[in-house]
Amino acid sequence: MGIIMGVSQDSKCPLCQEDEDTSLHFTAQCSALMLLRKDILGDYTISLNTLSDIHWFLLLKFAKASKRFYQP
Repeated sequence: MGIIMGVSQDSKCPLCQEDEDTSLHFTAQCSALMLLRKDILGDYTISLNTLSDIHWFLLLKFAKASKRFYQP
């Protein structure tokens, strides 16, 4: 839709445009991050139960490597 004050009004994931942009989608399901997720977290998709067992350091590494939150 658009951006107002730096906040997107579109609820679709900006990476895959397939599903709602949620933290669960980003971390465990986004198809655009499938290969990165496999490399860092060990699988192409992650279940909610498995997600809770992943060390926070790996989740942070995944988030940084995705460049999703990069601010120039």
